This record gives sequence, structure tokens and C-alpha cells, in this order.
Amino acid sequence: MTGIRYTLGIDDCFAVKRWPRPADWAPVVVDLGVDVVQHSLDLEDLEAPAVAVATAVAAVRDAAATHGLTVHSTFTGLAAYSSNLLLHPDASARDRAEAWFARAISFTAAVGAVATGGHVGAYSVPDARDPSRRAALQEELRMRLGRLAVRAREAGLEYLVLENLAAAREPATMADVRAILDDGDATRVPVRLCLDVGHMCAPGTSGDDRDPYAWARALGRVAPIVQLQQSDPAGDHHWPFTDACNAAGRIEADRLLDALEASGTEEVALILEVIPPFEQDDDAVLADLRVSVAYWREALARR
Repeated sequence: MTGIRYTLGIDDCFAVKRWPRPADWAPVVVDLGVDVVQHSLDLEDLEAPAVAVATAVAAVRDAAATHGLTVHSTFTGLAAYSSNLLLHPDASARDRAEAWFARAISFTAAVGAVATGGHVGAYSVPDARDPSRRAALQEELRMRLGRLAVRAREAGLEYLVLENLAAAREPATMADVRAILDDGDATRVPVRLCLDVGHMCAPGTSGDDRDPYAWARALGRVAPIVQLQQSDPAGDHHWPFTDACNAAGRIEADRLLDALEASGTEEVALILEVIPPFEQDDDAVLADLRVSVAYWREALARR
């Protein structure tokens, strides 16, 4: 038995280009057997006119209410991951990225979720190779996240999340992540970790930095969200938890849950983040997701 309060949910990134409307993806989520959603911001245009964003908010809220879903959080997707965001070499681009995250905070609060975040930035090659420049940008990142944390507090969110990532020019080591996390205070929410268990494959890393279970033990207490994907040490695959992928991958449910218990955490949202290829058959995508949900439900039942 465990004292951890687990919530099992799914990131609706699987719906990108397949079920883009909330009225379409919400019943799919219910059919998969979960009632908690992390909403991918790939499904939204936060730079649309205010009336269009308000319409999008209403669509998410209505679909969630109709189908009995809880929108737990929002999260950056593949579109944002294509950008340097808050670590862009140009200050004007960093300003625009901060403004985008401010819109994400407002959207998240409006749909009734408790947190937002994800990929916050990537250094350019020249900046990553210049120690003084990298240090200055990291300090600026903390400052910008602090401002966003104030906005999040004012909007009623509980925390922001930083995702550990798989490239050396991103927050990819425990030291990288610890340098950015923040406990918050009365004026700003904490900046916490969204622990992705498939990202421990960054070039140049070694030891515990390449071990998802070591991450869970060391940082589980500051990771209110853990994203679940099947993967191996060679890459960030976002595979489902099918028998074939489980045989090839290294993520074992019981080992991960044991590691989280060892961290001393008390509550965690386990969010499936399976990203199917766009060319995969749609019914096969659904079958893989159902198996993945069942795999984790069975593991939690054993607790």
C-alpha cells in the first residue's frame, strides 16, 4: 500500500490533427477510460483575437462538463518545442515568448485547470557554448519565470511547471532543473518539475542523469506531474505501453511507482503522454492508448 495520492490522466496531444475540437477529443478520452486531461496547447491558437480565444475556452469547458472530465493542466506541445522561447538569443523574441506564456496562464485559468508550463526554452548553439552567455540567460529565465509566477498567482493557478528535456541545450540534467525551480511565496506560485520519464537520453549525460528512476527518487517531491511514455536510453520515443513497446523500453510501472514513493512525495498526477506518428492508423492509435491506460490502471490497483 502507498500513501501517495495518485491521479491518472492523459495528455490530449494524441488528438492533434485527428480530433482537434473539444467536442471530438473529449468523448475519445472517456472511451479510453480516464477522466482527467492535460490539455495540449497545440490544440489552441493563443494568438487569435480575444473573441476566438474566449470561444475556445467555452468549447473546452463545455466538452469537459458534458463528458465528466477534469482539465487538470495545460502543456506546451510540439509547436512550442520547435522554438527557443524564453532562451532565444534575441531579447525581442524572449519578450514575445513571455507574452505567449502569459496568454497560456490566462487560458489555463479560464478553462479551470491548476497549472501550465512545459518546454520553457532552448539555448542556441553559440549561447550554449559560451559559459557567461549561458549563465546570463539562465538567470534571465529565472527572472521571467518569476514574473510569470506572479501572473499565475493572480490568475488563481497553483503552480507552473518546467519540463526536463532530452537535448543538452535544454534543462536536461538534475542540476539544470534544480537551478530553475522555485518554491514561490505569497506573491508568486512555485515553479515545479513536470518529470518526463522518457527524456533521460540527452547527449553528454551520464549516471543518474540518464536514469528515470533516479530522477523520480531525487526529484519526485517537487514533481506534481509525471508524464508517462515508454522509451529506451537511446531516444525520446513517446511510445505507448503495449507489450511490444514494453519489451523494448525501460519504463516499468512498479519500479517507477516505487521510486516515487521513495522520494517522499504525497500527491502526483500521472499523465500519459503518448505521441503517435501522424501517419499511424487512427484506430491503431486508439487501441494503443487503451492498452496504455489499462497498463497503468492495473499497476495502480496493485498499490
